[in-house]
Amino acid sequence: MSDDNLETTQDSTPSIYIDRLIDEDITKEIERQEEYAEEPLGPGSFGITYRYYNNDIDNTATLTEHGTQLRWRQETISNGSFELLAEGLISEKREDEKIEDGRVLFRQQDYVLKDWLQMDSEVGHFRSFTPTQVSRSYRFYLPSTILQGVNTKFYNNNTSLSFNAGEIGTYKGIAAQAFEKTEGKLYGFGATYRVDDQWELGAQFWSTIDPENEENHRSYAGVLEYQDTESSQNLQIHFLGDSEGNAGLWLDDNFKYEKWHHYFGAFYFEPDLLWTDTPIDNDREGLYLRSNRKSFRWQWTLGSEVSKNNLDDDPELAGNITTASFINGTWRYRRKTQFGGSLNLNTSHANSGTAVDDSKIYGLKGFALQQFTFGTSRLQLSLAENDASADDTTTYGALWDHVWKAHFLNRLNTDIEYTWTNHRANELSLRFSAEKSLLTDLKVTGTAQHVITEEKTIGKSKGSSLSFGLSWQFYENWLISLSADYNRNMTDPENAESTTTDGKTVLFSISYARDSGRKPLFYGAATGNPGRGRITGKVFLDENKDGRQGINETALKNILVYLDGRFTTETDSDGNFEFWPVASGDHYISIGIEDAPLPWGLEDESAKRVYVPIRGEGEIDFALIKLNE
Repeated sequence: MSDDNLETTQDSTPSIYIDRLIDEDITKEIERQEEYAEEPLGPGSFGITYRYYNNDIDNTATLTEHGTQLRWRQETISNGSFELLAEGLISEKREDEKIEDGRVLFRQQDYVLKDWLQMDSEVGHFRSFTPTQVSRSYRFYLPSTILQGVNTKFYNNNTSLSFNAGEIGTYKGIAAQAFEKTEGKLYGFGATYRVDDQWELGAQFWSTIDPENEENHRSYAGVLEYQDTESSQNLQIHFLGDSEGNAGLWLDDNFKYEKWHHYFGAFYFEPDLLWTDTPIDNDREGLYLRSNRKSFRWQWTLGSEVSKNNLDDDPELAGNITTASFINGTWRYRRKTQFGGSLNLNTSHANSGTAVDDSKIYGLKGFALQQFTFGTSRLQLSLAENDASADDTTTYGALWDHVWKAHFLNRLNTDIEYTWTNHRANELSLRFSAEKSLLTDLKVTGTAQHVITEEKTIGKSKGSSLSFGLSWQFYENWLISLSADYNRNMTDPENAESTTTDGKTVLFSISYARDSGRKPLFYGAATGNPGRGRITGKVFLDENKDGRQGINETALKNILVYLDGRFTTETDSDGNFEFWPVASGDHYISIGIEDAPLPWGLEDESAKRVYVPIRGEGEIDFALIKLNE
């Protein structure tokens, strides 16, 4: 074996054996990866941010906030990743309304307990966790609750178990988020199980104790999911229930048929159905359908939904049967020319309770888009009609939007919109926005808008707004951001004095962020296990053939050691070698016996199996004997 076929490093640092049959270009990538091996930790990051927020509107109390945020994250080779988030907030709206609080979250992820089991945990202030399969679908999702407590999840490729416990609260603040405890406690348990490649089950249980607006109750959710990758079909059947006997059910199905992608669903939620302490969209039943198709020239999206509320026919509630339907289309006539439009129709039919009037609202829009040498223009015309008895109106609109090619700016956009409504108001809106990068570290944005409204029964009003944004990386790892808005609204009613209201908002931040570490190279063949460990051993001359190195028995240095037939290292001056990190599980070790002095060797030169435990050490020694004795 020639030296050209070996990649070795000094001081027992693992290298990689490259066979002549392997593409030589691979060695370039391997050389880059080798320098990562001695990193004790993986990638990490640290950041700290200060924010100042001020909102001052005439005739209202001024809100001023100071916030700080600390972020730290570190990936490790054997213990997963760790993350810390801490925020502090000082908020003043009036002298008697002051908040001085914050929140803390410590998160651990991907900690390997066994080769078949991992763990994630959160401690502090977080959102309650419900398995994604249970809580989310195409049409509906179950909301989460802000908690002060602990959340733990155990999982592998097929199964997951999660536990939540904490006190219920809410987040306040803009410059930073502060946890404010409300009332109640929440305890939960969730699980998922993948039966095979197509079927998966999931369930969630919640117990809500002493909530603010409800009695103590328990909530249940479950899902049965079917996935077929060949036909791109995904079917979910969700179930909801509570300890009061209320129930809910919804179905989501999406599939492809020829060039169309379809979404279909049905839902039913009883009026008093409870889910933790958070309101959900109960007292409804209905069906929906969505479809879309996309090709080089055409894009189509259409859908319809029909639903009914007041399922118990409560005489004090307005019960309606509503429909919402739409169709959108875009046609690419030429490479620089597009046409498109949309049609929407919403209806409401009085069905029970206090509902008495039917209504129908439809909207029609059409647009043309053209690219020119000086930019891209879009012209849109719209029509909307509402035939409700209390608001019988017809509104027309025209919009011209243009993105200019300005070499001295990164972006320049203008738009003009005019709408007029019969028997009501006319409105003209002018808007201008621009963005400019100065050097490589400074970006400035600006927007100006002016709106003129003439209400036939009230009078004229004008509104103006200015926005300014700045982002400046003034030093390595340091960033300053500024967002400032100014708004002025002026009304001039015919039978009263004119009024002017000014509003100013400022959000300023300065932050420091630094990244550290790099992804380590994991040596050895993949075992399919998530854990990490190391392999150690030694090579020596075994004079007495007892398999152990005695005081006077010689250690061999510079002997090549092979891991799984490809990765290599050399023994040091004491005959020791090490591979780290390697995946937990079984690996195979062999040595380059041709480098040993004659007549020393091994009776069996085949690779030896060694087991590597999680965060542990697999040991294997090579005791050479005299073969001529």
